[in-house]
Amino acid sequence: MSDEEAPKTIKIDYYLDLVVRRRWLIIIPFCLAMIGGMFVSVTTPRIYEANTLILVEPKSIPDKYVEPLTEVTVKERVSTITQQMKSRTYIERVINEAELFAGPEYKNMLSEEKVSAVRGNMKVKVTRGRRGADSFTISFRGKDPEKITRAVNILAGYFIDESIKLMTEEVFAASDFLQEELKDKATNLIAVEDNLKIYRTKYMGGLPEQLVSNLGMLSGLREQLNDKQESLRDEKVRLIQLEGQMSEARRELESYVPGTMPEKIEIKEPENVIRLRTLKQEYSSLIARYTKQHPDVIKVKKMVADLENEVAKEAEEAEEAKKSSDEPQPQKPKTETELLAARYKAMKQSQLNEIKYQYEDSLRTIKIHETDIIKILEEIRKYEKRVEDTPKREQELLSLTRDYENIQKSYNSLLTRKLDADIAVSMERKSKGQRFRILDSAKVPKKPVSPNIKTLLIMSLAAGLGLGGGLVFLLDFLDTSLRRPEDIETLMRIPVLATVPNVYHRPSDKIKQKIDQGMSVLFIMIGLMLLGIFGILAIKGVEYVTAIMEKVISKIL
Repeated sequence: MSDEEAPKTIKIDYYLDLVVRRRWLIIIPFCLAMIGGMFVSVTTPRIYEANTLILVEPKSIPDKYVEPLTEVTVKERVSTITQQMKSRTYIERVINEAELFAGPEYKNMLSEEKVSAVRGNMKVKVTRGRRGADSFTISFRGKDPEKITRAVNILAGYFIDESIKLMTEEVFAASDFLQEELKDKATNLIAVEDNLKIYRTKYMGGLPEQLVSNLGMLSGLREQLNDKQESLRDEKVRLIQLEGQMSEARRELESYVPGTMPEKIEIKEPENVIRLRTLKQEYSSLIARYTKQHPDVIKVKKMVADLENEVAKEAEEAEEAKKSSDEPQPQKPKTETELLAARYKAMKQSQLNEIKYQYEDSLRTIKIHETDIIKILEEIRKYEKRVEDTPKREQELLSLTRDYENIQKSYNSLLTRKLDADIAVSMERKSKGQRFRILDSAKVPKKPVSPNIKTLLIMSLAAGLGLGGGLVFLLDFLDTSLRRPEDIETLMRIPVLATVPNVYHRPSDKIKQKIDQGMSVLFIMIGLMLLGIFGILAIKGVEYVTAIMEKVISKIL
């Protein structure tokens, strides 16, 4: 590597010599920076900060026993209260009670400016403890320590009052809301219950749970229909037989020739007696199959009673006819043949009348059977319709029941929440809910938070030394004169054998040198003294230094 490319080494003695030669560029900016920093720290208005710590006490009754009505976190609640406290109304109350702007210097200050100043100086910070306990700090800044302390305590009182008011309003509002919702749900529930009741009343007999009984009734009606149809067929056969008997009796009666008699007159048992015996047998058969309240049993029983009355009436009429025939008649006595003929003709006529009566009775019975069959068929159609509509009714009833159950479930849930709300209201009244408690009251601050003299000290020190050092090295960089042997060797490319120091021969030069050195030492001491005073200001405060200076001045004077 050539000499030109060799790296330049940094020599400490050169820079020390540079600093010594240009020491005034460092001393003067340093002293000015110290003086300026102290001036700023002394003349800047003192801003104090007072704060108070408020602890959020948890509920005395855990949430697992009483479900909370609101899910508002402490941070959200404090944020809400903070916004309320920053309103114009509360800030003006704080200004008046704490007398924040009571001095004559604030005489021309507008109300909006005062409110804005208080808003900017008030801060609320929420912190979360290790054990889950929440707390928040209220801080306020101002020039008068006592006034800002009073303002912080007033704000803390407002915060606690507003928190109690806010939580109470939330609980009561939730309770009122649940009460209104519960009323609406109760109205809906009653309406659905009424609809369900009306539906059940309207379709009573065709409901899904009555399907088994409807099928049983349908089966019984079909059996009754079969019995009625069988009885109708039998009655129609009997009607045909009666028509034949009636035709035969008419033919015998019409073909009778007076004076002719059958060889033997057969006296038959009256037809009503035969029919009565048949009806009694039928009644015995029906009573064995049905109860006494069955329509067929009641009807046959009535027919038996009517027929018994008719048989008794015919027996009485026959007895009276016999008596009247035994009495002497003024008429011409008849022969035995005529009497037999008359009796034969009367018997045939009686048989014809009896057949006619039975025929008419059979017609009535057929009509009754047909009417009963029509009624049974209507009943069958009705029950078949019920069975057929059962799936439809089941779906409709399921929809109504589902609506009812949903509303009832919602109603029960609201009722439970309403009971919790009542308990929460009781907790608020008995002060068992979440509360705010002042843990550390605001105390009058002794030291200001602004200006920060320690920061000013560091900034002034850095500014003085930085400015001086920067000027020294800047001038050295701009200086093109040859100051080192290396510069000569580099420029002239000849080695330097020796260097001769500055020699002062004149007395005036020596005096100037000594004065310069003395002044340098003096200003260095002044700079160090300024640094010491600035340090005392940063550590002890302006008030402490001011008090000492006042004592010293008073002793001197």
